[in-house]
Amino acid sequence: MKTIEYQNRKYTLLGDTQASTFLMYLVDESNPEDYKQIFQKISHQNQVCMIAVAIHDWQGELSPWSAPAIFGKHDFAGNASVLLSELESFWDWFQCERQIESDHLYLCGYSLAGLFALWASCQTNLFEKVAAVSPSVWYMSFVDYLEQHPIYTNAVYLSLGDRESNAKNKAMATVGTCFESVIKILQKQNIHLMYEYNPGNHFQDVELRMTKGIQSLLLASGKEEEP
Repeated sequence: MKTIEYQNRKYTLLGDTQASTFLMYLVDESNPEDYKQIFQKISHQNQVCMIAVAIHDWQGELSPWSAPAIFGKHDFAGNASVLLSELESFWDWFQCERQIESDHLYLCGYSLAGLFALWASCQTNLFEKVAAVSPSVWYMSFVDYLEQHPIYTNAVYLSLGDRESNAKNKAMATVGTCFESVIKILQKQNIHLMYEYNPGNHFQDVELRMTKGIQSLLLASGKEEEP
């Protein structure tokens, strides 16, 4: 494992940089999931290099456009385009610096990072596959946006906890309906779509859910499926 800093952001590398597949995983630097444990559970580790990207401001950097806070006083700043530009710049630099020949780059995230992953795939074809686990698709106007902006990735994995719609917050409680809408929108596109429901609420089994999502991307090869 090695951490490098590029343009004031930390990128932690797990695995061989000569791997055939690279996986960008967005993590909250103030409260990171155990990405090392997730990486260890992935099969074919010798073929995968995980790049854990430290997110400084979770609600600010991952939100695609500004929106008022739905809990607390921290509004959503809508700086996703800035972060995406940074990721694109890092990948260009990283490929040149490490003489990376592979173009197999995946993007994965949980919660608001899952929303960012879906939004980012509407902006660029940089990411070959995307995993959006328990994504915050309840975000203001996101379903409408996705309906009007096709994605450019080849495969998408989606999952949601079967109790997430029981959230006390009114906006977050719409996640189940929004999730179903996202599935229907993506089913109309020429991509490999995988989706499933996991037991529990939003905060349950985060590492397990992420591992399942990443593993599904690595194994994805063809037709749409419901695991």
